[in-house]
Amino acid sequence: MKIVFDAGVIISFSETCFLPLFQPLKEKLGQFIITRNVKGECVDNVKKNLKYSLSALRVSQLIDINVFEVYENDDELQKTTEQVLNLTNNMFYVKKNPLTIIQAGEAQSLALLGVSEANYFAVDERTARMIIEQPHGLLDILKKKYNAETIRFDQKKYLKFREIIGNVEVVRSVDLLGYAFEQNMVSPEFRNREFLRSAMYSLKFRGCSASFEEIEEYAVEFK
Repeated sequence: MKIVFDAGVIISFSETCFLPLFQPLKEKLGQFIITRNVKGECVDNVKKNLKYSLSALRVSQLIDINVFEVYENDDELQKTTEQVLNLTNNMFYVKKNPLTIIQAGEAQSLALLGVSEANYFAVDERTARMIIEQPHGLLDILKKKYNAETIRFDQKKYLKFREIIGNVEVVRSVDLLGYAFEQNMVSPEFRNREFLRSAMYSLKFRGCSASFEEIEEYAVEFK
């Protein structure tokens, strides 16, 4: 199994002290891949900032021991990234104006899904998740955001986008944490329903697009 990671999931695990879980998760799940841009966001661009230097060092250590593999930029990834940017940012229109919904860094991670033939995309950000799983739900959100009932969705561009990235599914930081709890990867003193609930809310308030209902359901089902 291959999982491409967006920077947000890694940063959220770092801020909640769950980075050590990535090693047993990788051993259980398979290959964890990141782009050079994601490494930049998590390590290179912040390692000299005192506020984030500890997090950068810890993520760098995970890269050094191959928990995360950095996919080096090549012509195929660059070409595919440009295709993803073009398709996603010309998929929704207000009148005749296309909406920019995906940035270059996100597009590179999305492109890597297809280039690496990944099975999953680990991402917390709502737009990137919904453009894969629920484009019509994203359309409804955009209509409310721009107060425009006439936003047009280009189905052909969406189908081409899905063809490029492949048959992938999305997983969020809360899903990975829930799996780690289920698989006994968390220390016994912390492996309880209340700790799981609190940890998931911490991830939610750091940007994970999980609903209150989903988190409560995770907590209720945890044994």
